[in-house]
Amino acid sequence: MRIILASSSPRRVEILKKIGLNFDVIPSRVIEHLEKGDFGEMVENLAMEKAKEVFNRTFDERLVIGADTVVVFNDEVLGKPRDFEEAERFLKRLSGKTHEVYTGVAFVWNSGEYSFHEKTVVKFRNLPDELVKKYVSSGSPMDKAGGYGIQDLGSVFVEKVDGDFYNVMGLPIGKVWEFLYKKGWWK
Repeated sequence: MRIILASSSPRRVEILKKIGLNFDVIPSRVIEHLEKGDFGEMVENLAMEKAKEVFNRTFDERLVIGADTVVVFNDEVLGKPRDFEEAERFLKRLSGKTHEVYTGVAFVWNSGEYSFHEKTVVKFRNLPDELVKKYVSSGSPMDKAGGYGIQDLGSVFVEKVDGDFYNVMGLPIGKVWEFLYKKGWWK
């Protein structure tokens, strides 16, 4: 069966490669949007939209994996920063505080669909201004929810992670692997 990742995220690609999965990348054309209500449900619904959109553009027997990640601080979604100033504001707000990371994952295949979401709580240490400025000037925050990547220099921001580390990177790989394994799609 052909497996397709409906995301161009280099982090998701890297994570899936860690488990030895053979897959193609066909990014979804879905415009990311925020819904009202439960954050986990929101990312799960968006992940399903992305997976279905790519499924409907492809053929043959296939499994499409869609995903969406958001950072939530004080019940507000911090998406990908629009500019350097917003990235800096995000990081200063998160400094010394706790926030949640939600990732929704959806699978669509020829005879079914399944989705779930994962929540991870992240505690930041107090960030010196010079660290925030250096990180933002690197450009790294610009394509990441909440304006940071736990896998790059942003790793030093993190004091504690409660939950799935890979969820913070954008894909809770343990649960993804478990689903693929139980279906017989991971060998």
